[in-house]
Amino acid sequence: MFFTYNNSLFLKKRYLPAALLVLGLALLPPGAPGQAPNPVQEEKASPLCKAEDFRSMAYSINDVQVREKRALEWLARYGKDCSYNDIEAIRSNVAVWLGTADTEKVHQTVKQLHLTKKPLPSTLEVSKSTTTAPVIAPSGSVNITATNKVKRLPNKVDEKTAVSKEYSLRESEIAQCLPNEIVTWNDGAKDTKMLSPSMVYVYEHQGAPLGVSEDAVFSVLQQAASAWDQCGGQNTVILRRDFFDAKGVLKISVQWNDDDKLGTIGLANITKKTLTLSPEAFQNLKKTNPNRNLIETLQMVVSHEVGHFQGLTAHSRRCVDVLSYYSNEAGEKCFIRDNGFMPKNFEYRSLLPTACDIQRCRAANAN
Repeated sequence: MFFTYNNSLFLKKRYLPAALLVLGLALLPPGAPGQAPNPVQEEKASPLCKAEDFRSMAYSINDVQVREKRALEWLARYGKDCSYNDIEAIRSNVAVWLGTADTEKVHQTVKQLHLTKKPLPSTLEVSKSTTTAPVIAPSGSVNITATNKVKRLPNKVDEKTAVSKEYSLRESEIAQCLPNEIVTWNDGAKDTKMLSPSMVYVYEHQGAPLGVSEDAVFSVLQQAASAWDQCGGQNTVILRRDFFDAKGVLKISVQWNDDDKLGTIGLANITKKTLTLSPEAFQNLKKTNPNRNLIETLQMVVSHEVGHFQGLTAHSRRCVDVLSYYSNEAGEKCFIRDNGFMPKNFEYRSLLPTACDIQRCRAANAN
């Protein structure tokens, strides 16, 4: 269960882990746009899409309007030829490379190119049955079924479970938000606007537990960031070694250590602007259940806490929502549609924000 303490949100071990991060505005690395004006250099022609060419183009132009124009031209010219790896690199770093020229038009162009690319085989375990984040209509209307889905995520269930009544109900709840289903535990302040419309998550892999790769954690962060983009903001993920500090830029450091976890598997510290994950807690989870998919657990932690920084403070009472927890200290339980019951053979909570999570977030950020 989550609590507010010293401007931090944290979860006791017996409930779902928690904690994540935030923030950022446009990032301007050394030598990046925004210095003394230079003549606009001609883009070097290339028959291929290379992320480093996009970066070089961006860093060579100081005028913001020209930089935006050239970025859109470059994407229109080379975007269709980009490999998945290159467009993924551009998507992850565009806020850094373009600075204030990373406008909504550029963001949407990159996002659409990213969605058209077929992902390479992931380091995450993917089964026949998967969980995906719903796309909600801009109007924020209820009872919307997802038609356009983000990259698939693992949800390890057998074929019998995948066709079960309980699992089908869960999938329906993830994709739809019916009237009166947005209900919280009233355990936090009123929902507010997201901390920033542009959030940058800077990940440092040092200290991670054995068996959890940098690529897997980076992918988890990107999944959460992309899914919460549906709320209306722009969430960017970047590795620490690729991040250039810039004056006035607000970043959230994502790190592994057990120095300040306060007995939790994860801790989001709003004051320090850090997300701390506990390697010891993940190792203990693996010892308790060697077959446990730690990446699924990590995905729920990350997705949940990104939601807090989108402005969602209280926790959902709908069991399936990524912002939920199952019961409180008084023994009260979360609810499942149609008086459904909690299954014992698979995790009911979604790995990514549900239709109700997104709708609630949009409402909080509407004014």
